[in-house]
Amino acid sequence: PARVGCHHGGRVGGASRARGYHSSLLHSRRRCASPSQTPSTLEPARRQQRMKLFFRVCAVTTSNEENPSASVLPGLGETLPEHPLLRRGRLRSNGLRYVLLPNTVPPHRFEAHLEMHVGSVDEAKDEQGLAHLVEHVTFLGSRKREALLGTGTRSNAYTDFHHTVFHVHAPNVNSVTGQAMLPQVLDALREIAFEPQLLPSRLEKERRAVLAEMQMMNTIDYRVDVQLLTYLHEENALGCRFPIGLEEQIKKWTREDLVAFHAKWYFPANATLYVVGDFENAADVERLIEDTFGDLPHLVRDDGSVASRHEVRPPVEHVYGNMARNARAYTGARSPQDPAGEASLVVEEDPVTVQPSIYRHPLLHEFSINMFCKLPIMKVETLEDLKRSFIGRVVLSVLKFRLNSHFATSDELKMTSFDLDFSDSGREGCTVTTLTVTSEPKHWKEAIQLAVTEVRRMKEFGITHSEYKHYCAALLRDSRQLAEQSGTVPSIDNLDFVMESDALGHIVMDQKQSHEALESIVPFVKLEEVNAYARSILSYIACFGDEKGMLGEYQASGTNGSGNDSYAMDMGPTRATSIVTCIPAYVDKEGESISAGVAQNRGSSVGTIDHEELAKIVAEGGDTEVPAMDESGLGDVDIPDDAIEFSLAKEEIADAIADRSMPLEPVQDFEVPDNLVTDAVLDEMVAEHKPRFVPVEGQTEVQSKPDAITGIVQKRLSNGVAVNYFRTDNEPQAAMIRIVAAGGRAVEKEEVSATGLGAVALATRALSEVGAIGPWERQQIELFCVSNLIHFVLETTEEFVVLDFHFASTDGGVRAVLEMVHLLLRSPRWDEPSLTRAKQAYRAHHASLGKSLERATLNNALTAMVVGDSHQSCCLLDPTPPEIDAITLKGAADVLMAQLVSKNLEVNIVGDFDVEELEQNVLRLIGTLPPQSVDWSRWADHPISFRQGSLEANNSRFLLADSDDRACAYIVGPAPYRWQDISPQDDIDPSNQTTKSKAKGKARGKGKGKGKGSDGSGILQTFLGSNVDSDEQTERRMSHPLYMSVALSLMAEIVNSRLFTTVRDSLGLTYDVSFELQLLDRLPVSWFSVSVTSTPAKINDALEASLHVLRELDVRRVSPQELSRARRTLLARHETDLKDNSYWIGLLTHLQCASVPRKNLSCLQDLAEVYEQATVGDIYKAYDRLGLSDEEIYTCIGVSGDAAGGDAPADGADAVAGEVGQGQMATAAAIAEAAQNGNLFQAIRIAMDKQQSINNQNRNENTSPPT
Repeated sequence: PARVGCHHGGRVGGASRARGYHSSLLHSRRRCASPSQTPSTLEPARRQQRMKLFFRVCAVTTSNEENPSASVLPGLGETLPEHPLLRRGRLRSNGLRYVLLPNTVPPHRFEAHLEMHVGSVDEAKDEQGLAHLVEHVTFLGSRKREALLGTGTRSNAYTDFHHTVFHVHAPNVNSVTGQAMLPQVLDALREIAFEPQLLPSRLEKERRAVLAEMQMMNTIDYRVDVQLLTYLHEENALGCRFPIGLEEQIKKWTREDLVAFHAKWYFPANATLYVVGDFENAADVERLIEDTFGDLPHLVRDDGSVASRHEVRPPVEHVYGNMARNARAYTGARSPQDPAGEASLVVEEDPVTVQPSIYRHPLLHEFSINMFCKLPIMKVETLEDLKRSFIGRVVLSVLKFRLNSHFATSDELKMTSFDLDFSDSGREGCTVTTLTVTSEPKHWKEAIQLAVTEVRRMKEFGITHSEYKHYCAALLRDSRQLAEQSGTVPSIDNLDFVMESDALGHIVMDQKQSHEALESIVPFVKLEEVNAYARSILSYIACFGDEKGMLGEYQASGTNGSGNDSYAMDMGPTRATSIVTCIPAYVDKEGESISAGVAQNRGSSVGTIDHEELAKIVAEGGDTEVPAMDESGLGDVDIPDDAIEFSLAKEEIADAIADRSMPLEPVQDFEVPDNLVTDAVLDEMVAEHKPRFVPVEGQTEVQSKPDAITGIVQKRLSNGVAVNYFRTDNEPQAAMIRIVAAGGRAVEKEEVSATGLGAVALATRALSEVGAIGPWERQQIELFCVSNLIHFVLETTEEFVVLDFHFASTDGGVRAVLEMVHLLLRSPRWDEPSLTRAKQAYRAHHASLGKSLERATLNNALTAMVVGDSHQSCCLLDPTPPEIDAITLKGAADVLMAQLVSKNLEVNIVGDFDVEELEQNVLRLIGTLPPQSVDWSRWADHPISFRQGSLEANNSRFLLADSDDRACAYIVGPAPYRWQDISPQDDIDPSNQTTKSKAKGKARGKGKGKGKGSDGSGILQTFLGSNVDSDEQTERRMSHPLYMSVALSLMAEIVNSRLFTTVRDSLGLTYDVSFELQLLDRLPVSWFSVSVTSTPAKINDALEASLHVLRELDVRRVSPQELSRARRTLLARHETDLKDNSYWIGLLTHLQCASVPRKNLSCLQDLAEVYEQATVGDIYKAYDRLGLSDEEIYTCIGVSGDAAGGDAPADGADAVAGEVGQGQMATAAAIAEAAQNGNLFQAIRIAMDKQQSINNQNRNENTSPPT
């Protein structure tokens, strides 16, 4: 993530947040993605699935020609209204600020976030990482925070450049005590921020966690991000003060250092409390804030002054790329030296062309270039600001649409991805325009020229009337939809937006106010004005290399924007402020990457570099060499035999950007249809096929009445298509359709052939690449999607082909999306260039595997479990280059379209739609598909089995030579599938080899004995007594279709909690450890994984500790308290997710799928009840079906850095035996450490568990050698 933080519960949290309202509305980024994330080219109008912003700019629906009166809008300087329910205040006693906002989604819950205005940029040179460490120690050292656990509350914390935030998501009422939660939460936040103990034991524990976090983060993507931020902000602390800090400093800080830092920055006047949620009386919340925090004193400095928050956050000076000194858009830009924003911005009179910086590394896989233009934040406070913001959205949306069209213009991908962003950043205190382009190394020059030429074309000719009309209409429709959704936005999204807006100085409006304000400027927006802004925003790219000429042109046409027809009057021209190029150290003989991946976004990870090193790099021309390079420039890495060195000079890159040789021609307008299927054609199809609804299975007549409990309607069409729909106003004027076809990659032939392994994966990618369907070309389809706010993704899983559509459900939106569905299923377009590009993407994805420590480590473990000595792959693994090369266009089309036939389709619809309109369009557009069935004799599932191996084969290592030390490990093994049926007579599933092996009494190894109590009785009764259910009750629960799914979910929640508290918190062996279930629905196999990160020195112990926790459930039984806590957590998550259309579409999926026969309406009707009735014995019914024996468990340790380049580790059983000896020493050390830290119970438990493990090993040594 962009920030770093401490995480509770064993999962890394802190996903990147919305950067502000400037986040792209119409998003068409193309990525060369992994097979499970294959994007569609039919997505020019991609929009966020949930409205994560509190205010979004919109647009006009009419053109200048339709608005002859468009001239000057009266009252452009009028201040925008603030959200009517937003309440701000400040405690008189100590200056603590607070912001309150009532919000009823999710109901009966609230968010409380305490923002401390201190981050990494506030650290001194010898304090780098101290803000983050203080966050860890204060948060995880709080006893009152610990008391929140088990109440249905989630809490976390993170540190960024400009602030540290402690956040709590809680129910209104404590589920244990029945008392109000807000007082308890605020009391916990008070202790965390203002009254921490800062114990030495907690400091040492979190020091280890932070150092482990540092190694976990230090991927090649992290290092790329360091380069982007370093050169973007080379003039200030944002370029060298990264939240994670410096290792050598983190290791030496004492408690006194933490106390001093805390005393300097953690005072009430330097904090803002945000409370957003389902509360009725804001005045009561204000009184509670006063009661909780009011007695905290002001901080008085040594000079007698009262401490206060710095007015400018972050407190840094920027060098901007604007070239108009007094342009109105930048008025009021503030800096630490000018907090009031009264001074004129400094502008270079003689601008120079910035030189590209180059970062070259063996682990990089693609060429990428990032062109930045840094500008002052343009606050949105008036109608004029709003108008400017809207125009910027139109410009970027159209340019993305044009660049997107280039993906279908050649047989080869010249660009593998691109992105164009124009966004504010509260964390950086500036606005940044970014063009990012990635490509295969051999195409680097063509990729740059293609992108720059398109930018120059827009600057020269502007956008067309048709583009303007369609994007304006789409943005206005989006705004109207969001206004209707004003009561459905989750509290966390509202809070995030308010916090970001406050950091930027924007006015916060609700969606309805925003839409009304936008409608008021509709008649006054001119196409010429939009094109002027396009010239201003994009001039830093289009005029690169000729900045002096650009400035002269601007000055000659009128200074200060007066009378200037070339650039926007209130912005003027802009210049590039930095360019960062990242290239691989070597390529193959064809100039293609040895590995490949996706573009890196600035701010998605952070690192450090000090000012002196930065100054040296800049002085040497801005090039960063590969760490630890030898004379060849390739370093100590394994280089393939056909690899050659790849390098570029910054002059070459600058010349490519500045090249003007490609001819420019204006874009031609083209027709965009109102409908993809005309009424006449539709009437003919209806007359031919005579579609009708027929009774679903088990019914004698067609039912239209919703189910009384769930509200779901189930239908079936006469051509065999199953239909499930659920009407909800969760997201007003929006809906989602998911079409599922059974088959997926499992029906690929288990061979290298035209329809072999990888055929379905490549087919879905190739069909998406075409972008055209029926008689309509790609550009027409893309603008049709834009106008109807349609976002479409076609992908495949191991078991199903899935088509997902998000769309606006009003103004004909239902018909529009079903027309796309009809043509895609009936008249798809296939071409060889699209398959070629799909193959290129999948080869690149496969080649990148060996350059990612985490991916390669997991792949090694999974491959060993699935493939083994047979070398026969399956659909659980990515296709290999030979498999990819063997696939033909006909073969790929045949295997995919064989699944997309009417009698194999299930259509699921969720959203705010008119039922009559939906049924009519489903009948006419889906019911007219030809009736067809899958020939399962030809397209049968290929077999998938998990082999049982030996110690040597089951435990492996992956070594990645790199300059930095990192380590991770994965544990994988078989698991029950989601719908596995357990009959009382024979609870062994004959299709599951895992359970069959256990039925024969095979040893489990390492404390996982099959003795008394493993079936839920015996020991269970000793612990639970009268809570144990009768056999009749148990059999009744076991017969429910949800039984295994619920038991597995509860087990996973408990295992994750134990992994966190033991491996991370008590033993300090990792920063991140998690248990995950990969549950399948149709195939009778599934698997689990445990991932853990650590240092190379500790990774063996971290792996053993994780495996010990997983296996010890037989020894340390699940308690009723653990079950109750897991149940509350999962049910609370379920209740929250019910407000999300995407969650509902998952609930509906497979309700009428013949290959998932156990899923039916009872699964939705009884979900909460099945969770409530689950017992500890049920958890063990699921747990006992995990493959945890030595023969079934597969592990792989991945190590990079010096540890990877040293002596080769011992192989097979000798290496594992050596690790056991090291593990025993580590266990002894863990016992001593736990005792030293005061955790006597933990020390005793570790000792007892270890002894039990040894006893079990001794009993089973004849059948199960130790690992």
